[in-house]
Amino acid sequence: MHLPADLFLALRYLRPKRTFVSIITLLSILGPVLGVAILLIVSAVMAGFDRDIKTGIMNLQAHVQVYPAWERTFSSPTKVITKMTAVGVDAAPLIEGSALLQIRDSILPKIVRGIDPEQERKVTGLADAMVRGRYELRDGEALIGDRLAFSLGLSIGDAVLIHSPARLTSNVKWHDDGKVDVTTPDEVYLPEEVKIAGIFSMGVADFDDNIIFLTLDQAAELFGYDWGAASCVQGKVADPLNMDEITRKLKEALPGAMVVTWQERNQLLFGTLRVEKNLMTFLMAFIVLVASFSIAATLITVVVQKTREIGVMKAVGMSRFLIARIFLLQGGIIGVIGTVLGTLLGIVVIALRNQIADLLSLAMSHDVFPAELYHLTRIPALLTATDLVRTVILAIVICVLAALVPALYASALAPARALQEEN
Repeated sequence: MHLPADLFLALRYLRPKRTFVSIITLLSILGPVLGVAILLIVSAVMAGFDRDIKTGIMNLQAHVQVYPAWERTFSSPTKVITKMTAVGVDAAPLIEGSALLQIRDSILPKIVRGIDPEQERKVTGLADAMVRGRYELRDGEALIGDRLAFSLGLSIGDAVLIHSPARLTSNVKWHDDGKVDVTTPDEVYLPEEVKIAGIFSMGVADFDDNIIFLTLDQAAELFGYDWGAASCVQGKVADPLNMDEITRKLKEALPGAMVVTWQERNQLLFGTLRVEKNLMTFLMAFIVLVASFSIAATLITVVVQKTREIGVMKAVGMSRFLIARIFLLQGGIIGVIGTVLGTLLGIVVIALRNQIADLLSLAMSHDVFPAELYHLTRIPALLTATDLVRTVILAIVICVLAALVPALYASALAPARALQEEN
């Protein structure tokens, strides 16, 4: 099969006469390989962060939460639940507050949530996240995360104490002038003793390490609320990504309450993740840009080496456009090969990301992905078709543009001067 002259020469210049492969060509291909692989890995990991954190939050947090505007609690949350159900929102009562968890001599600040287990099934994925024990709660029992259980050495049936800061400080009164009165409490304070009934895993470190679930009545007792009360009512909607209409209906149905959606509650977190992804993609694109300079340098070297050949081709009537096309094709071929290999390398690293992280942690004797810092227990990844196509097109375009300067230089060589060059 006869190839066009420009394509034949472009392929010929990629391989030297005396060896099967050119070291210069390999180095120029290596740049796009590493650039594309790193760009894909970073884009996939950042997209995975956004997806997994969002999924974890929506599994444990309800899509919408309704708080009393003027009181600490809803004395009759059933009325609020009825109104929320009327506008198409599955609802359940919730009591939430800070508490102190005591294990022997250790006291740790945690978040306590009081729930009705049956109603909670309608609004969160807690029941599906259970890994040990049972989901059904009774008074005197608690559900904790797997990370908390591991760090404290707790298992099913173990007992812990929970202290309420509000009740501990109920005998302390602050005056406007800064003075403090401490009175003798009227009754003896006793912490709540609960046994571990079940252990859950949401995959989000903040949840698995910091949240304890009790029954609704026991949480009310812990925080000093009336039985049957709720600090808020949480709800689940059919389409959590389009909350505007539901939010409007809830505000109309509950004029004396505050309505907070999951986007509003986590606006700062998701905004930060979005900015980080865009910034990292922008910065990683410069790696491909830097790699393109190796292609430009390689092609300039080839042009200098082939100066006399270029002069001969021009002397026999080859057009300037055809000469330029030889080196543009050469840059395009390097770009395509480098992009394909880089894409394959990126996909392999993404697939084996957690195994690679485990090996690095073992080799360095240090956790390279601490869950406390990154909020997730494993490295996430989400490689979308959009990110893949965008990266491939960007890499190939940059590589072709990198060949533009050498191509223009070659096409501008004067035949007489080129034939006089000594190579």
